[in-house]
Amino acid sequence: MKKFIYLIFILLAGSYNLLPAQKIIQGTIYYNKKGLENVVVTDGRNFTTTDAKGKFRMMTDKGQKQVYYSLPAGYESPVENGVPVFYQALDAQKTKYDFELLKVGKDQTKHTFVVWADPQVIDPAEFKLLDKVVDDINTLKKSYDTYFLGISCGDIVFDRLNLFGEYKKTISKMNFSFYQSIGNHDLDYTNITDETSTQTYQSQFGPDYYSFNVGNIHYIVLDDVFYYGYSYHYMGYFPQKQLDWLSQDLSYVRKGSTVVITLHIPTYYTDANSKPDMEYKQKNSLINAQAFYDLLKGFSVHILAGHSHTQWNTLISDSIFEHTHSAASASWWQGEIGLDGTPKGYTVYEANGDNLKWYFKGVGLSKEHQFKFYPVGTDADNPGAFIVNVYNYDPLWKAEWYENGVRMGDLKPYWGVDPLAKELYAPGKNKKYSWLEYVETNHLFKGIPESKESKIEIKVTDRFGNQYSF
Repeated sequence: MKKFIYLIFILLAGSYNLLPAQKIIQGTIYYNKKGLENVVVTDGRNFTTTDAKGKFRMMTDKGQKQVYYSLPAGYESPVENGVPVFYQALDAQKTKYDFELLKVGKDQTKHTFVVWADPQVIDPAEFKLLDKVVDDINTLKKSYDTYFLGISCGDIVFDRLNLFGEYKKTISKMNFSFYQSIGNHDLDYTNITDETSTQTYQSQFGPDYYSFNVGNIHYIVLDDVFYYGYSYHYMGYFPQKQLDWLSQDLSYVRKGSTVVITLHIPTYYTDANSKPDMEYKQKNSLINAQAFYDLLKGFSVHILAGHSHTQWNTLISDSIFEHTHSAASASWWQGEIGLDGTPKGYTVYEANGDNLKWYFKGVGLSKEHQFKFYPVGTDADNPGAFIVNVYNYDPLWKAEWYENGVRMGDLKPYWGVDPLAKELYAPGKNKKYSWLEYVETNHLFKGIPESKESKIEIKVTDRFGNQYSF
């Protein structure tokens, strides 16, 4: 009877994938042969922390692909081919996983990070264009004496996953840790499930969701591109497994802390003039955003997104600020500006303790170049007005104008099309991509002078009190 019951148990366990699904793994996380205590370790589902000797022991599931740690502040992961290596592939024949960390040589309380989105290389020749962005960042880095790192908001390549290797060679030219996230153009579209769509990405860059710490700030990278099985069908969505992981990861973070979260598809969709169909909204915003926001309560959160090839900011709540970044490739390498008129570039963030400041940086342009002025007569839709495009505008910015030295008041933002973007990306005009088209943006301003011959002066002040003028 006991043998019969045991056999039934084996059969049932096999049918529910219980017995072979779990095993215990262990290891040590250390620096200079000394174990590091309280380092968070995960396999993407399960969590543990290291003891006083740097040792960890954890039950892992058969379906998990990697074991990795949340990098503690003051340390770095080894970097190979431009990629921080904080993970190891789980092996059915292996139970021990050790990690050696590197000590950071400077205080991280103040640190700087750059964020780019959508380099989206489809042709090897485009890496020469991406090199110019890399060179610009390397030049910028020389102006800082703080700890420096980089973050990508996904769409690393344009469906050409075989170019991941060349991309890594390119980012390795930046001598600092550059963390990656996955975009909808980085998926294995020949696979049939969301779970298998990240195989190539993970083999090249590691887990598609993870966290690390720099100074006082906790950084999280997530995968909000949910692929549902065929062709290019995806949506912005977090599966329960990833929300559960996020909840556990945040349980190790002190309430009130600043948390920076990177993902590809913006969580909030906004458009002044249209009500998009459901498929469009699914592909351009996070469908289960409220469940995500609920997990972030009690933290000061900055969300870093890409996907749209436009620059815009959204105040989700008093404690959640979403930054959507224009593309490092501008408009798929078809011009020097994005679909909203924002120059090819990236955003620079300066951390001081728990506080962040930021500014947009155009490639080949100075830090002071934060807007573009179009004189009267440039825009056929506004023939009597001058136009100002303030790339990184948010509601705490101020834009004012003067006519012949007399202050005329504050400019008000409006939804519209950047005049140069309209010229460059008129529907069907682009030779390489017939689908390329300008888009409306909410960071445009206009003013109507008394005379088109008047001298116009523009003064723009950002949320931090920095003033830029034309």
